[in-house]
Amino acid sequence: MIDLNSTLFIQILNFIVLMLFLKHFAWGPILKVMKDRADKIENNIKSADRDRADAAEMKKEYETKLADARNRAQEIVDAASQRADQESRSKKDATLQECEQMKEQARAQIQVDFDEAALKMKGQVVALSLLAAQKLLGHKMDADADAQFVSQFIDSLDKEKLGDLSC
Repeated sequence: MIDLNSTLFIQILNFIVLMLFLKHFAWGPILKVMKDRADKIENNIKSADRDRADAAEMKKEYETKLADARNRAQEIVDAASQRADQESRSKKDATLQECEQMKEQARAQIQVDFDEAALKMKGQVVALSLLAAQKLLGHKMDADADAQFVSQFIDSLDKEKLGDLSC
């Protein structure tokens, strides 16, 4: 049989007191530390999730900014290319215009030189005509006769030999 003596009740009472003591001073703080640690881990996980979401959002922002920067760079390159084309065209047009002006000046100078040469030639033809007429006639004529003779001589010359010279 079982012998129940007073020590058994005291041991049970000691055990219950020990359990209450441990619950109050040991289990409470241990459970609190474990709960705090679990809360801290949960907060760290939530913080990591927020940081990951923030990082993803920042990545999208940076990608958007990078795309905008690339677009702006392309626009700048396109604008520079257009300006270069316009400048090239304007310089080409200015050069062509300058060439045309030089051609016109050259044509005008050629015409002036041609007119001067025609006048010199006309003077030489008149002098030679008078000299030839003097030799043929054998004497010197007066100014009115010279003018009439030269006028007739020049009119009788073939236009093809003189060109478009007018007397």
